[in-house]
Amino acid sequence: MSQERMISIMKYTAISIFLLGIMVLLGWLFKIPVLTSIIPEYANMKVNTSILFILSSIELYRLLFQKWKFLNGILCFVITVSGILILIQYELHLNLGVDEMIIKDFLYNPSIDSYPGRMARGTALSFSLLGIAFCFIKSSNLGLRKTAQYLLHTITLISFLAVIGYMLGVPIFYKLSAIGSMAIHTAIGFLTLSIAASLINSELGITGLFTGNKIGNQMARQLFPTLTISVIILGCIRIYLHRYNFVSVEFGIGMFATSFILVGLLLISISARQLNKINYGKTQAEEKLEALNKNLELTILQRTNELRNKEQLLNAIINNTSAAIFVKDISGNYILVNKRFAGDFDVEPEYMIGKNAYDIFPTETADSLTQDEKQIIESGKGLTREVNIQTSEIQKTMLTNKFPLIDEDNKVFAICCVATDFTEMKNAKTEQEILSIQLQKKNQQLLNFAHITSHNLRSPVSNLNSLLWLYKESQTNEEKALLFEKFETVIHNLSETLNELVDALKIQEDTDRKREVLLFEEVFKKVKESMAGKILETEAVVSYNFTKAPTIEYPRLYLESILQNLLSNSLKYKSPIRTPVIHAETLFQNGILTLKFSDNGIGIDLKRHADKLFGLNKTFHKHAEAKGVGLFITKTQVEAMGGSITASSEVDKGSVFTIFFNKKES
Repeated sequence: MSQERMISIMKYTAISIFLLGIMVLLGWLFKIPVLTSIIPEYANMKVNTSILFILSSIELYRLLFQKWKFLNGILCFVITVSGILILIQYELHLNLGVDEMIIKDFLYNPSIDSYPGRMARGTALSFSLLGIAFCFIKSSNLGLRKTAQYLLHTITLISFLAVIGYMLGVPIFYKLSAIGSMAIHTAIGFLTLSIAASLINSELGITGLFTGNKIGNQMARQLFPTLTISVIILGCIRIYLHRYNFVSVEFGIGMFATSFILVGLLLISISARQLNKINYGKTQAEEKLEALNKNLELTILQRTNELRNKEQLLNAIINNTSAAIFVKDISGNYILVNKRFAGDFDVEPEYMIGKNAYDIFPTETADSLTQDEKQIIESGKGLTREVNIQTSEIQKTMLTNKFPLIDEDNKVFAICCVATDFTEMKNAKTEQEILSIQLQKKNQQLLNFAHITSHNLRSPVSNLNSLLWLYKESQTNEEKALLFEKFETVIHNLSETLNELVDALKIQEDTDRKREVLLFEEVFKKVKESMAGKILETEAVVSYNFTKAPTIEYPRLYLESILQNLLSNSLKYKSPIRTPVIHAETLFQNGILTLKFSDNGIGIDLKRHADKLFGLNKTFHKHAEAKGVGLFITKTQVEAMGGSITASSEVDKGSVFTIFFNKKES
C-alpha cells in the first residue's frame, strides 16, 4: 500500500470520526434519539463518548500532519484519564457526577445501561487504551511504538467483536465480551479509528502484514477481506436458519463447516494459481538467467583470449614504438617501461622495474617523484611538458605527456608517461617552416592592405559626392567658390592617400621601418579636411585636445586610417534629433599613450553586440553605408602595432572608443 493512500485513509477517517461525534452530540443537545442510538431499543452513544471521539479525531489529525503543537500531550491525557475515571467508577461503584455533568440522560434504560449517562466498560477501556497508544505512537523508542500498536490492535478486537455481535444478532458479543453494552456506531468508530491510527506505524504489528509490498503482503490483502466476508455471511446464514428452525443444530454446524471448507478451497485455488503464475515467471527468469550466465561465461572466455592476444599485440606496439613509455606507481617506482625508454639510458627494461628515477640517473638528487608527477597525483589531471634529460653520456629534450591512471575508487594509483624525442625539432627549423611563416605574414599584410585600400578610398569618394551635391544646390558664386576650394582639398588629400597606399606596397617586413614621429593635430586636421563635405552636411561640431600627448611614433598610414574610420563612423551614425558633437583627445594612462574618441550619436547596444563589435562585416544599424569594415580594420591596425581598442556605448547617448597605443618610453 502506498504512503499517499495510507495518509488519505487516516485523514478521512479522522474527519469521519469527528463528524460522527458532532452528529451524536447534536442528537443529545436537540433530543434526537435516532442520532444517539442508530438502531432503536439498542444501546446509544453517550455524550461523554461523543466528546472523546471528537478529541480522538483531532489528535489523530494532529499527529498525522504535525499541527497544533501546543496540544501535544494534552488530548492524550484527557482521553486516557477520562476512560480510567469511568472504569474506577464501575469498579468502586461510585458516581462522581461526571456522567451527566454536561447533558441529562433522557434515554436512560436500566435494562441496557448500568448508570444514566455513563459509557459502557468496553468503551471506557477502549478510550484508556487509545489515549495511551496516542502518547507512544510516535515515540523514538521502538518498544514503545510496538506497545502502542498492540494497544490499537486490542481496541480493534474489542470493537470487531461488538460489530460481529450486531451483525449476527448475538448480544453476548457486544455485551459480555465488551464488558457492557456498546452502541453500534461506537463500535464502528473504534474499529475504523484504531485501524487508521495503526497506519502511522504501518510496518509494525498485524498492520505490517497488510501494508507491505512483498508477495505475502499482497496475498494477505487479497485473502483476508474475502475470507472475513465469507465467514460472516456463512455465520449469519447458519444462525438465522437455526434460529427460525429451518435446520437442526447438527445440520447447521455441518452445513457451516462444509461451506467454510468450500470457501477455503476456492481461496486456496485462487492463491495457488497466483503463486503458480509467479513461480512460472520465476522459473522463466531463472532459465533466462542461466542462459545469460552461459553466454557470459562464453563471452568471458572469448574476451580472455582476445585480451591475451591484445596484450601480446599491445606489448609488441609498446616495445616497437618510437616513443619512450613508462608507468610509475605513486611512490615513484617504475612498474612498466618499454624498450625505447630503457634503451635511451642503455639499460634493460627489467633492470628499471621496481627502481625509481634517482636510482638510475645519478645526477638527480630530489624526491623519487617530480613536482609535475606530485601535481598529477593531487589533481588527477594530465600535464604536457618539455623535459631536459642530461647524464654523462646523454643530453636530450623530451616532449612528455603524463596522465594519471585511476582505479575503481576514483583514486590515482599510477602515472603513465609517453615521451617523444624533441631534440632535433627544437634545435633546428627547416627552410620549409621558415618559408611557411614568411608566406603567412605576407598574406596577412596583403589582406590588411586590401581592407585599408577599399575602406580609405570609400570615405574621400563619398565626400566628393557630398561636395558635388552641395555645389549643385548652391545659389551664389561665393558658396560655389568655397565648395570648389573644398574640392581641391579633398582631391589633394585623396591623391596623397593613393600615393601612400602605393608606397605601402613596398613595405616588406619590419614594421619599425615605417614608423615616424607624427603630430596628432596635423594628422587629425588632414582627416577632418578630407571629410569636410560630410561635416558641413551634418553641421557637426568636431573638436580635439592633443596637448597632454601631442606626438606618437607610428605609421602615418595606420594613424590616418584609424582617425578616419572613427570620425567617419561618428558622422555616419549621428543622432537624427541633435547636432553631432565629436571630440578627440590624447593622454597617458598608467604610462600608456591613449586616444579617446567620443560622440553623441545613436550609440550601440553592447549587451547584444559586444562580442561581435569589431568583427568583419558586422553591422549594428540599418544604415545604407554600413559595411562592417571600419572597426575591423581599426582593431587590426591597432593590434598589429602592439596596442588594443575598447568601446563603451549606450543607445541614443553616444559612444566612446579608447585606443591604447604603446607604453611611454622612459
